[in-house]
Amino acid sequence: HLLTLGVLLRSGKMSLTVARQTLSASAAGLANASAFSSLVRVFQESSRLELAEHAVVLAVVLSVTNTAYKLGPKKTVGAVIRWILGAVPGATSALDSQLDSEVRTAVADMMRGAPVALDEPLPKAGLSKETLMVELKALKSADVKPSEGLTFAYVYTPSETSTHEVAHEAAAMFCDLNALNPTAFPSLRKMEVEVVSMCRHMTGGVDGVTGSMTSGGTESILMAVKSARDHARAVRGIADPECVLPLSAHPAFAKAGHYLGVKMVWVPSHPNTKAANVEAMAAAMNSRTCLIVGSAPQYPHGVLDPISQLAALAVSKGVLMHVDACFGGFVLPWLRAAGFEHPDWDFRVPGVTSISMDVHKYGFSVKGASCVMYRSKDLRMRQYFAYSEWPGGLFVSPSMLGTRAGGPIASAWATMRHLGSDGFIKTVRGMMETVTYFKAQIKTIPEVQLIGDPVATAIAIRASNPSSLNIYSVADVMEMDGHWKLERNKDPASLHLTVMPPHSRTKEKFVADLKAAITKVTADPSKYGKAGSAAMYGMIATIPDETIIDKFVVKWMDQVYTPALPEA
Repeated sequence: HLLTLGVLLRSGKMSLTVARQTLSASAAGLANASAFSSLVRVFQESSRLELAEHAVVLAVVLSVTNTAYKLGPKKTVGAVIRWILGAVPGATSALDSQLDSEVRTAVADMMRGAPVALDEPLPKAGLSKETLMVELKALKSADVKPSEGLTFAYVYTPSETSTHEVAHEAAAMFCDLNALNPTAFPSLRKMEVEVVSMCRHMTGGVDGVTGSMTSGGTESILMAVKSARDHARAVRGIADPECVLPLSAHPAFAKAGHYLGVKMVWVPSHPNTKAANVEAMAAAMNSRTCLIVGSAPQYPHGVLDPISQLAALAVSKGVLMHVDACFGGFVLPWLRAAGFEHPDWDFRVPGVTSISMDVHKYGFSVKGASCVMYRSKDLRMRQYFAYSEWPGGLFVSPSMLGTRAGGPIASAWATMRHLGSDGFIKTVRGMMETVTYFKAQIKTIPEVQLIGDPVATAIAIRASNPSSLNIYSVADVMEMDGHWKLERNKDPASLHLTVMPPHSRTKEKFVADLKAAITKVTADPSKYGKAGSAAMYGMIATIPDETIIDKFVVKWMDQVYTPALPEA
């Protein structure tokens, strides 16, 4: 409005008197704002040209202020930094140079002792099986050993040796088969259909529920978002659908939004419980919302989002509701039978329309096995892709991948049937006893505390007073001294523990090493804050712009996968 006023005054198409009357009318709703009232007095005492210039300047100031209010302080600073980088000659290249230096230091520090990857051509003569097996065993010796019970992420090791053997032998038997064509390999089709059926019974046994196997949680989430997007376009006529989800939801949703052109509307979780904030998510929804998300549980803190409330919200707004149970989908179904209560989360909750659940986590299959489940076949069919114009024939695939490895499908089918419901209940009970021990012990350590109220097999530990204890330094010391492998959370800084069966043997050692590391870091905090993850996360915490942080981690990833030159 002010810009229009300024243009009309400059062009002489509006008199000064009319302009002042218009301005006074516009200011009526802001009469209590002393700053605006002062500006009005300035305008009333100005000439036409001055008034036009004041109007334009004020419009720009109000626009910038409004944008800053919407972005918040941190993002506003980030926007200013990006503007400076674009406006000042050489600023971007200087930043890149500094980031490259930080990345080289971080990679050298974090990959110290790892096998060196060289840039070499194929060997002229092929190596023998015996030579390769020796080389492979040597390489594997540098990796973490999940069965030792010192690793809290990445690999899910079963309680029984027989489960591990079944998983690997089944995968090896079918490793060279391809589920791209179910008529060529009917064995894979049978196993996939039966894995999906077992998952249907695990998620409430509701009639009509169906699904597909995928290569992992990320692909399952991508498929759920694609189905929701295509449903919104076809049924509701929404050209540019949006998804509303808590900040604690998995980054795979950000990837899905990026790949599929769906805007992800991230909503801060509840500051105390870390669960999804239903009221805030409701406020973030609009006519373009096609999907809302809850986690069962969310990965960073192990907190189960209020699925029933979120599903009721979805029903009231006429949108789809996805439950990301990639992490808990093979734990929650057995919790009550194991003696541990939890809120409802599956298809028995009205409004839940899709669920993702990974078999290669607590289903203990080899990696590359997950399921995405839907309340109806109509939703499942929207994840499929068909293309009939290819000279090579008719093409249709159920998920993102074309070639689909047979090994993980066979492994999932075999391990689920090997364990059975009794085996899963026994395994979950053992893991929850370890979680209960950790919770009780952490409460006795004044320097640290649990985050939220985790209900399943993950917990997060933060410093009670972050200004006096760097929790990342604690993790670094535990990894150096005790050979633990711990995950780091941020916002707030904390340590993530995914509890698995082997931890029942090492839980006392973990608590003892945690106490020893706290004592060590507290005695000399500056020493342990200058290297490792403490240094990297400390550096990242000083950067107010997410795009610079993203650039840093991308450069870090690229450096990790850059081969070293052979020695002369």
